[in-house]
Amino acid sequence: MTEKEAKRHEIRVGNTDLFLSALKTTVPVFLGYIPLGMAFGFLIDGAGYHWIYAFLMSLLIYAGAGQFLAVALLAAGAGLPEFVIATLLLNLRHAFYGLSLLDKFSDVGKVKPYLIFALTDETYALLTTAEVPAGGSKVRFYFYIAALDHLYWIIGSVLGAGLGSLLDLNLEGMAFVLTALFVVLTIEQYFNSSVRFPFVAAVGAGAVSLILFSPDNMLLISIILGIMILIAREKLGQGDKQLNKSLGQAKGIGQVHAAAQPVQDSSQEEN
Repeated sequence: MTEKEAKRHEIRVGNTDLFLSALKTTVPVFLGYIPLGMAFGFLIDGAGYHWIYAFLMSLLIYAGAGQFLAVALLAAGAGLPEFVIATLLLNLRHAFYGLSLLDKFSDVGKVKPYLIFALTDETYALLTTAEVPAGGSKVRFYFYIAALDHLYWIIGSVLGAGLGSLLDLNLEGMAFVLTALFVVLTIEQYFNSSVRFPFVAAVGAGAVSLILFSPDNMLLISIILGIMILIAREKLGQGDKQLNKSLGQAKGIGQVHAAAQPVQDSSQEEN
């Protein structure tokens, strides 16, 4: 085996290990996306659409809750403006996700458009908590996570649409799978993080929004309120650092003056 072939073999083995690591990381999403995707497939089949529509929506739209909303709007005969406004309000939270990933996605190269497209709640949770294996490519690792999650959703939705045309199933309670999955990922993120305040702020913002506003509007309001809390805390932290720095400088100047004073006194005595 030549040196070039040995290097190619090493790269191939490294990519395989990286893929297996991403596969292991995405197991919780797999366990949630398959049944939830099947629920979407059952729903779109019940609305009278062929399974190919489930495949195309999951491949090209890949919006999770947005796809459930789209089926409901289609069944209700909604027009294009209703689709645009409802989808925008439902997925507006992804704008905040994107802002927090600017640094992570700054050097991912050609896969950046796909990572942006495939950014779901669960993929975001994995990308912000999973550590890139030592010596592995961050770009490939992130791409594998996003692509695997996307694949799980496609498989689940197509499987559900196919079975929905053959079986008559009771889907009550299946929509809660997404909520349960995100709660599990949030708990895992909490224990993997050394900073606890953002989680406390999120819980507090959610509770206040739920009390003061209707459940239909509390998600977006709680996100905005939570971000405002974090920004305020960051500003206060910067103010405290600046104050401590000023005090430290003042203390240092005072020590210099105190050290210089005996020298001046002794010089006056000699004169």
